[in-house]
Amino acid sequence: MSTCPTNLEADKTTNADSRLMVTLYALAAARESVSRNELLQLADAAPDEAGQAIDRLLQLKVLTGKPGDPVRLVPVAPATAFTQLLLPAIRELRERQTTINEVSAQLVDLLPVYEKSVMKDVREHSLHRLDNVDAVRLTVSELSARATREILISQPGGPRPEPVLKEATDRAVGVLDRGVRTRTLHQYTAQFHQPTVDHVSLLVEHGAEVRVVTQVFMQLIVFDREVALVELIGNPKGALLIRDLSVIHFLIGAFERAWDEALPFPLTYEREQMLFSSEEMKTAIVELLVEGYDDKVVAKRLGISLRTFQRHLAAVLLRIGAHNRLHAGYLLRDLGIRHEKRAQHAPGHRGAGQGHSPCGTARTTP
Repeated sequence: MSTCPTNLEADKTTNADSRLMVTLYALAAARESVSRNELLQLADAAPDEAGQAIDRLLQLKVLTGKPGDPVRLVPVAPATAFTQLLLPAIRELRERQTTINEVSAQLVDLLPVYEKSVMKDVREHSLHRLDNVDAVRLTVSELSARATREILISQPGGPRPEPVLKEATDRAVGVLDRGVRTRTLHQYTAQFHQPTVDHVSLLVEHGAEVRVVTQVFMQLIVFDREVALVELIGNPKGALLIRDLSVIHFLIGAFERAWDEALPFPLTYEREQMLFSSEEMKTAIVELLVEGYDDKVVAKRLGISLRTFQRHLAAVLLRIGAHNRLHAGYLLRDLGIRHEKRAQHAPGHRGAGQGHSPCGTARTTP
């Protein structure tokens, strides 16, 4: 049984504390001066509670030490205490509000200048490099605020830091509440990061569509099918802003193909979904093994650690009866994996969860 006080009990405690303060202040005000011990004796309360109430009266400056005899306490008018205690804070708040108003007015005056110069220059170029994270964040915020129809997002790799997720959540909720459709692709490992799951759950509540894939082609954001941001090679903190509609059309096509093959982002760890996701990861590993990529490249493309990849690889080797990685590549080619994969995606195929994986077992088999 919980021992935590309810809200009603907490309110009663607060009211009792307030009544005790009033009582002690009345006792002090009825005398020219009074010592702390005298107040404790006069109070009809436990010494600890009375002591806390006296301390609070001292903090509020309605009780103060008597000049020349600080052991004795004398009452102070609340209006005088107000002047001493709150006027400096009120004055500071007014000064801050004045500063806020002045800075806001100056920024509003500068906005048209920015629109006519900097943003005009960006709009006139099909490609524009953003070489630092601050420029990327500013651009994403501006383009999100301008979006009216749809935003497509591809987020490869593992989980993002929580402060980044918080910023993305606030921005996305505002976009969704304006009625802008949002579709996001996360990679396999993101579904096992609780802050990411919480982030996705909130966005789904606001109408977002989120799916998960084993492989993601690149980090990408497309706004209203008119402007896109993609990652900069060699500079993970930067981005390339694209306005060329032909390039954007190509990027959207790649996104749509990945979206069609993706699964709904699992908001709960259901056994069937976990088994299917694990099977999808093994299938992706098989495909990349056939292509001849080394372990580090495969792990990076799948957005998992090298150790996690090697654990999945061991399961694949055991399943197909391979002695090592080289033997696995030979067996997979001999089994005609590529042909089978094409057959799975041919028209009339039964779809995810009903066909067979390249490992030769049912897609939902652990």
